Amino acid sequence: MNLNTLLIIVTLLGIAALLTVLYLRAKSEKPDIEQSDKLTLDRLLEIVKYSLADLIKDENFAGLADEEFESMYKRKARIEDALQNCVYGIDSAKLIVQDLIRSIVADLLKTEDEVLQVFDFRASYLEPRIKFELLMYFYKKEHGKDALAVMVGEYRLDRERYEIEDKSQASYVITNEDIDTIYAEKNYELDYHAMLDLLSILIYQKYKGFGVIDTLREMNINGFNCGTSGSILSALLNKDRKVPQAPRSVWLYFNGKYIHLRFLTFHAEEELRRVVQLLCRYNNPGPLTEKRGYLVNTMYDKSRVLALRPPAAEYWAVFVRKFTLSDSSLPALIDKPYVNKSFLAINLIIYLMMGQVTCGFTGRQGAGKTVMMTAAVKYIDPRYTVRVLEMAPEMYLRELYPERNILSVQETEYVSAAELQDALKKSDAAVSIVGEVATDAIAARMIQMGQVASIFTIFSHHANRAEQLVYAIRNSLVNAGGFTGNMITAEQQVIDVIRVDIHLNYTTEGRRYIERISEIVRLDISVPYPDYDTSAPVHSMNRITKEYYTRQTDRKSFATRDILKYNLETDTYETYDWFTTELTQKMLEVMPPDKVKEFKSFILDNWRI
Repeated sequence: MNLNTLLIIVTLLGIAALLTVLYLRAKSEKPDIEQSDKLTLDRLLEIVKYSLADLIKDENFAGLADEEFESMYKRKARIEDALQNCVYGIDSAKLIVQDLIRSIVADLLKTEDEVLQVFDFRASYLEPRIKFELLMYFYKKEHGKDALAVMVGEYRLDRERYEIEDKSQASYVITNEDIDTIYAEKNYELDYHAMLDLLSILIYQKYKGFGVIDTLREMNINGFNCGTSGSILSALLNKDRKVPQAPRSVWLYFNGKYIHLRFLTFHAEEELRRVVQLLCRYNNPGPLTEKRGYLVNTMYDKSRVLALRPPAAEYWAVFVRKFTLSDSSLPALIDKPYVNKSFLAINLIIYLMMGQVTCGFTGRQGAGKTVMMTAAVKYIDPRYTVRVLEMAPEMYLRELYPERNILSVQETEYVSAAELQDALKKSDAAVSIVGEVATDAIAARMIQMGQVASIFTIFSHHANRAEQLVYAIRNSLVNAGGFTGNMITAEQQVIDVIRVDIHLNYTTEGRRYIERISEIVRLDISVPYPDYDTSAPVHSMNRITKEYYTRQTDRKSFATRDILKYNLETDTYETYDWFTTELTQKMLEVMPPDKVKEFKSFILDNWRI
C-alpha cells in the first residue's frame, strides 16, 4: 500500500468520524430544535401571510382544460379582490378571507390538541378581550349583527356605574369583570371546528382586520370612537402604571350613551395608528398626514368616519357613526313606552311637513337631528323633488325612499359646499334639505334657497334655543359677505324664512326626546314713527329720536312662542300656544284637502284657540 492510498483512507475515516459526531450532536439537540419550531399565533399569522401571497402568485395553469382554467382563473381573481376589499369593512370579502385563513390553519392543525398547543382556549385564564370574541362568536350565530345589542340588554351593561374618579362619579363602563362573569355563566363548549373558526378570526384581525375593534365595527350600534381617553404622558415618562393608558380607549356609542369598553386595548400607539389609518381608507380620500391633520370620510357600509392625528390632535383618534336603515319612522323614534301623549309630537311634525313649513331641527350632537329629519321626509308630498346637501353622507334618503326624485350631494376636497349649493339652484329643487348648517356661507345660501330656490327647506343646526338659532343665522348672513344691509335687515330675512324650531335633546341616560317645538314670530315693524308736532318741536324730535334708537337697538324684531314642550318629570308632551293665524292659514292653503279636516280637529282637540 503506497502513501497516497494510506492518506486517502485516513481522510475518508476522518470525514466519516466527523459526520458521525455531527450526526450524534444534531440528534441530541433535536428536542431543542422542535421546541424552537413550535407553532404560536404569531408564527401562524406569518404562515398565513406567505400562503396567501403564494396563492396569488401561482399562475401554473398549464395543461388544464378550458373549464378548469376558467374556474381557477376566476377563483384567483375572486381571492385577489377579497384581499383588496376586506380592509374596507366589506363583509362578503371579509368572509372569503377568513374562510381561506381557516383552510390554511386546518391543514396545519388537524386535531384539537394541535389547536390547543397554538392557543389554549381552555386555559384557566383567558384575556377578557378573547372571552369577548368567544361570546360574540356564539351570540352572532343566533342574533347576527344584533349580537352586541342583545348581550348589552341581557346583562344591563349600559346601566349607570360609579367606577371612575374614586368611584364618586357616574359613568358608563363595561369592565373586565363583566366579561369574565358573562363568560363563566355562558360556559360555552368549544369543539375543534369552533376553535378553528376563532383562530381564523383572531388571525384575520391582526392581518387584514381592524384589530380589537373588528367585531365591534360590524355590529348594529350607533357608533364608536377610539383614542379619546387615558393618559398619554404617563406612558412616555414611565410614571404611575396604575393610571389608565391612552391605548386603552375604545368607547361604544349605544342608545345615546357613551360606554367605555375597558376590556379592549390596542396595547400600543402603533396599533391604534394602523387601525385609524385603515378605517379612513375607503374610496382613496388621500393620506392622513401631519399637514392634513384630520379626514372626514365614509366606509363601505356608509358609516361616517372622522380620523385625527398628531399634531392637530393630541393623540391618534377616530370617530365612527353608523347609520343603519332600520325602522326610523316618526312613531318608532318618538312613541316610547314611557312617553305620554307622544301622538302630539308625531302629528305636529307630520302636519308641518304637509304644510310646507321651513323648519330647523336643532340640538346638540347625538340628539338625533339627522334621523328625525330623515323620518320627517316621509310626510313631504312625494310629487316634490328633493335635493340634499351634506358635509358627509348621513341621511341616505334614496335608500329609504327609492321611488322618489331625490339627489344628495356632498362637499369634497375640490368642490365646496357653497358651490354645490349654487349648483342645486339649477336642479329643479322643490324641497331643499341641508344636512348641517355649520358655516357662514352655508347658512347664507340656505336662507337664499328658502327665499327663492325651493318651496320650503328643512335643515339641522346646533343652536340651543330658538332665539340663538335666529341670531346665529343672522350673524352668518352678515359674516358671509355680499350682504349690504344692517343686522336688523338680515334678522328680518332670517325670520321671514325660518318659521319653526324643532329642538331635540337627550338625558345622560341616553333618553332622546323633542324638548320643544317653537314658532318664530315676526313682530309688527310697520308701526309708523310718531308724527312731528310743530307746536312742540323739541319734545316731538326727542320722541322721534328715542323711537328710532329704540328700534335700532333694544326693540326685538321677532318673538318665539312654544307650541309643544316635553315635561321630563312626567314624561309627557304638553301643549302651550298654537301657531299664529298667518302660519296656520298658510299650512291650510297647501295641505292635501283630505287632511284639512283632520288637521283642524287635531288643533281644536288639543289646543286652546
